[in-house]
Amino acid sequence: MPKSNKQNNDLRGLRKGTAAGIVAAGVLCLAVLSVGVARFGLGALRWGAVCLAAFLLSVFLLWLLLERHGRLSGDEKLAPVMGRIMFDAVVKMPTPVFICDSDERILWYNNATEALHSSRNKLYGESVKELFGVTLEEIRQGEATRLFCEGRIFQASYSHIRTEEADFALILTSEITETEALRSEMADREPAVCYILIDNLAEMMQYDSELYRPAAARVDEVLRTWADHYNGILKEYERDRYLFLTEARVVDALVASKFDILDRVRAVKVGESSLPLTVSMGVCAVPGDFEDKERAAHAALELALQRGGDQAVVKRGEGTEFYGGITRSVQKRTNVQARVISNELIALMRSASNVVVMGHRRADFDAYGSAVGIARLAMYCGARVNIAVDLANRDILGQRRMLEGEEDFIGVTVSPEEALDRLEIGTLVVMTDVSNMANVESLELARRAEKLAVIDHHRKTAEFEREPDVEYIDPSSSSACELIAEMLEQALPRDELSAAEAGVMLAGITLDTMQFSKNTGTRTFSAAMYLRERGADPALVRNLFKESFEEYSGEAQFRRNAEIYRGCCAIAVAEAGEGASPVAAAKAANNLIMVDGMRAAFTLMELGDSVKISARSAGDLNVQLIMEELGGGGSFTGAAAVRQGTTIPALIDELKAAIDKYL
Repeated sequence: MPKSNKQNNDLRGLRKGTAAGIVAAGVLCLAVLSVGVARFGLGALRWGAVCLAAFLLSVFLLWLLLERHGRLSGDEKLAPVMGRIMFDAVVKMPTPVFICDSDERILWYNNATEALHSSRNKLYGESVKELFGVTLEEIRQGEATRLFCEGRIFQASYSHIRTEEADFALILTSEITETEALRSEMADREPAVCYILIDNLAEMMQYDSELYRPAAARVDEVLRTWADHYNGILKEYERDRYLFLTEARVVDALVASKFDILDRVRAVKVGESSLPLTVSMGVCAVPGDFEDKERAAHAALELALQRGGDQAVVKRGEGTEFYGGITRSVQKRTNVQARVISNELIALMRSASNVVVMGHRRADFDAYGSAVGIARLAMYCGARVNIAVDLANRDILGQRRMLEGEEDFIGVTVSPEEALDRLEIGTLVVMTDVSNMANVESLELARRAEKLAVIDHHRKTAEFEREPDVEYIDPSSSSACELIAEMLEQALPRDELSAAEAGVMLAGITLDTMQFSKNTGTRTFSAAMYLRERGADPALVRNLFKESFEEYSGEAQFRRNAEIYRGCCAIAVAEAGEGASPVAAAKAANNLIMVDGMRAAFTLMELGDSVKISARSAGDLNVQLIMEELGGGGSFTGAAAVRQGTTIPALIDELKAAIDKYL
């Protein structure tokens, strides 16, 4: 007899025996109850009730046993029923469920999937990518677990189904539309902190102090009207300094408006000054507590000031963003600031085991001259010092020859490779005329140094990977040599700086100011006067700027291939093999801005496997912002960029797009 038939017969026999037992037990209970009533009267009813309750409980337990035995022995009958129930539940699930083959084509789908794509007749054979915008591989690897369709959002999970014939993928989803809406709303309401500084009011009013209060009141009115429009809280916590509290959604609106508050403040006119009033802003809209937000907003404000002011720096989840920066910065340094920085640097040098100084790649007069000034300060502190520079760089050959008679500088200038060998525990690396790690003479040297100091006059492009021990970045300065000359004037005894060293530093100022014709201020001439008093010879410095006939010819190549773009920007190109050099490119850009009507000039040339752009401004157009669009940087009036893996025509197209965006 088959096993299933035997189980059924056993079950029937068990049920018959159990029924007979229940009947017999019932008859016995009734007989006992009758005898008890006859002998003991109605008092026996209580005892009879207890017996009856026990009887009913026994019946219930026997029934449960029989039902359980029936279910366990009837799985083969119930399995198809359960399968139909589960299938029906999946079909009627309120969220999409579908099965795909190995080609990511839909083989089966439930009612919810069909309802989402009601405009299509049938979905069989359709691609998952076409329907939901993601691939199965992205879902499987967790790269894209969200499906977007008809304004609804679903969380997707991947299950692999393997059969003897083929492999399939089962995608189950759960709707998270409301959850994401709440998440977005909470993100929009995330508190944001903004520091605001009127960054040039004191400098503009120093000669007409009576106008200070009216000017400050007008700027205050503009800022408060702006803050009220966005329902924020604006508090002046110190003179010319404000704290603005708002929400992240407001920061999105400010970004969309490109921080037009900068233009509103710039439009405020005070007295007869031709320079506009400007503000700098540091904004933090990243998650965290208020302490983290305040610290990040303050760092953003410092970055805005280090980039020259008149701009907003925004720290968000996407990174750091910059807005504004279309006016030139106003010199605001003091001798006190130079003395504080020099004292901090001297303390570092005296505690360091040795000092290594370096500038940017392919150092120019300013990079090498400022390195010489820092080397002299290190010698004054009694520290062993070296200058790391490309020894094959002919651009600074004249400066190096000026120092040949200086005994203290014998063997001081070394290659970057030699400088790496001189790294020790406690070595201090000083970066001059550069703050962008991508352009430093030796990136490994900067990263491996235990202590780091940065002194630069270029506008800062981004945060450092590690916080320097000393950071002195002032875009209002004409050159790094100007900054370091002020520091040496405060720190060195009168006769400590030699005439040759002073001449090398004066050459750096002369180069970056184009013979004191651009980007100069009172402090620029004060620094030059200090160097002249220490013996710098202007005639010897002028000889450094003489060029060879090859360089002159190379510069002429740029003039021959120049075009005028947008009526105000000159773009010149020197083809490979025409004798052009980076120095000739920079000189050509300097000469092109002298053409009437030119606001900026850009020269391009091939440099090995890359293309280099030199940019110069006549003073009313910020070429740094344009070069940052191409991955470079610099200052307001002079900047550059180097791009690898591209061609000159392709880079010219990018340059024109960046100019269009700026203008």
